[in-house]
Amino acid sequence: MAKRALGLGKRNKEKKRKVENSTSNERKDSPTPGAEQIQVELDENADPDNELVQLKGLWDNYFHSDRESEYVLNGIVHECDRLLREADKNENAKSLLNDEFHALYALALSELTIFKAAQEGEDISQYFDNALERAELGLKRTPDSDLLKLVIAKIIIQSIPLQFVSKLTVDSKATDVPVNLFEQLEKAKKNFNGQSNVELGFEVLQMFDDILDILENFGLENNVDEGLDSDDEEELEPIVLKKSHPLHRLQESIPANYVWLRETMQRLFEQVEDPKIRVDMARSLGHLFLKSAEEPSSVFLQQYDDDAAEDSNEAENVQKDAKAAQKEALSHTLAALDYLKKAQVEDEPKTWVEVAEAHIDLGNLYDYQSAEQEKAYQTAEDILKKANRASHGKFQDILDNLLAKE
Repeated sequence: MAKRALGLGKRNKEKKRKVENSTSNERKDSPTPGAEQIQVELDENADPDNELVQLKGLWDNYFHSDRESEYVLNGIVHECDRLLREADKNENAKSLLNDEFHALYALALSELTIFKAAQEGEDISQYFDNALERAELGLKRTPDSDLLKLVIAKIIIQSIPLQFVSKLTVDSKATDVPVNLFEQLEKAKKNFNGQSNVELGFEVLQMFDDILDILENFGLENNVDEGLDSDDEEELEPIVLKKSHPLHRLQESIPANYVWLRETMQRLFEQVEDPKIRVDMARSLGHLFLKSAEEPSSVFLQQYDDDAAEDSNEAENVQKDAKAAQKEALSHTLAALDYLKKAQVEDEPKTWVEVAEAHIDLGNLYDYQSAEQEKAYQTAEDILKKANRASHGKFQDILDNLLAKE
């Protein structure tokens, strides 16, 4: 199974400023324990005294960090609480409570679940509920806000594995989950609008990809002996859940949801300007297309493993199915190759090797010993030799396998 890129190696080149958290002399409500300042990064043209700008700076500080601490998130929540209380007393302060304010508040609450889930006895459902309530309240006030719709999608997609799937087994019943998870995921898809914030949108799509991966492999951990390597694990047959299982409809919708994910990410890719995000998204798209090619590739290659059909009509049907599968697999693999080329990084040989491996997949799909097959294998060989020179032979095993194939 092709692996997708995890995480977003984000960089922020904006000017650094220090802005006070809610523990300044004027802000004594709900202090964040342990510190009086959080260093954040603001755009050099931004007003450092604007409280909404400060909130956004706090979120950006978290979003572009390693996300190993909930400290900044607590700072955002405390500050949002303070601004809400201030708005109750001061009519002018209400102008700050726009869709961006509600989005930042909801995002911070939803992200806190990651840390709370690791703490024994913590009920993360209240954080998800509060986050969703905050986003939906903001959407009532600004119903045209694509940003809040994206945040709602993010909260739902994040809650499905963390709040619900993590508690399920293959023997779970529909009554074990208080909501319809299939309908929840459909609601998230309906609300998704990555154009409002491309970087956040890409992250939400990666989370969606993670859900599909979880659904595909749900229950398999019970069948894997300790020490079995990941390649062997991927050969296990998926567990088909009973109709009464909370994940049954989601499992059935995996193929359609992969199509939605791929097509949605393609549209979002056209909106991306940041070079780093384009590389990350192109790599994800490359792997999504490789995944789409897996099933038809298997059908096409199976013809070489099957015994010759005794019946001429049967043989003709097998060949016809193989040709159709070959055509579909080639289409997906060529698309994958196009995106993986866009994802190449000059000083990262691993990204070159991903292109080489896609060329090998492509060669496997061409007719045996055809000119197209030889060209694909030769291109892969040239790339792998270059990558090995740059990495002191790190990818020699892949090259050896290719040479043995040839």
